[in-house]
Amino acid sequence: MNPAVPGAAGLADETAPAPDDRLVMATFMGQYDLPAVAVADTLGLFPLLARSPAGAAEAARRLRLHPYNTEVLLSLVAALGYLTVHEGAYHLTPAARAFLLPGTGRYWGPMLQLGWDEKCTAVQLAVREGKAHGYRGHALWETHSRLPRRADLFTAAMHAHSTGPAAALAARLDLAGAGTLLDVAGGAGTFAVALARRYPQLTAQVLDLPAVADVARRTIEEAAVADRVRLCLQDMFDGPWPDGQDLVLFADTLCDWDDDSCREMLARARAALSPDGRLLVHQVMLDDSRTLSATAAGYALALATMSGGRLRTASELAGLLTEAGFTGRQLTPLYGHYSLMTARRV
Repeated sequence: MNPAVPGAAGLADETAPAPDDRLVMATFMGQYDLPAVAVADTLGLFPLLARSPAGAAEAARRLRLHPYNTEVLLSLVAALGYLTVHEGAYHLTPAARAFLLPGTGRYWGPMLQLGWDEKCTAVQLAVREGKAHGYRGHALWETHSRLPRRADLFTAAMHAHSTGPAAALAARLDLAGAGTLLDVAGGAGTFAVALARRYPQLTAQVLDLPAVADVARRTIEEAAVADRVRLCLQDMFDGPWPDGQDLVLFADTLCDWDDDSCREMLARARAALSPDGRLLVHQVMLDDSRTLSATAAGYALALATMSGGRLRTASELAGLLTEAGFTGRQLTPLYGHYSLMTARRV
């Protein structure tokens, strides 16, 4: 083998800059591609739109589906190339007309049904009834409280998923004047640890349920920041948060919840911040069309199906922040599909 070739002899070039996670995230979110198309077929969305192109709300009304989750489903189907959007209405592409209309010789509906699995069932339930499926019909957070091994696996998975974005955030933020951070629903403490290691003057609290404690303690101790990062184990919807914070961070948190729950969290964040404190919202944000990235659209469908959450556009997120009493918003693309929105309390 030629040692000059990257990866020759199975060895990685440790001096090369690490890639972001777009490829692996696309692979993971690709698990929703088949369910999206199969469920759209089963629900009759392709014949409906072939007869009369319509927006998501109108399509949901005609077929008696959940409005928001129908929009999420159609956005992913469009991002995959089976629909286009013109003047707010979804139209079939040539591929959809060729292969996804019943009664034609090339109709792929039976083939899609051969691939039907539990995830397809979960997506269909979300689109029909607006119900999150969680773990085989059991809600995520309650399951974690009941089953420690499941909680540990989820927390460790989120830690692995967040390590790259957290390092990128720590490298880009200027926290020279900040002394305290509250990491809301911080899981293993991935972001709090990355920021504490970068800024030695910073102390942080990781607010999350007791189910994350074992993995979080190991993460914090292994990073040698246990003297400045500690756990605050409580339900974030139960009782006040630690106040006087210079920074409150929501990293992949607001997207797990509906608008009303986000309003409550943002009100709590505003109360927890010092008068000059900053709010940090770090997450994937949809483009305004919702259809430019199949990965982001797949993530939106995953959230709707698993937790009942909502992946928002930057403008939708900005609207929630303004309504909650935050101003001076700034948006910064950071890593892969991730961006950071910062704001200050009014």
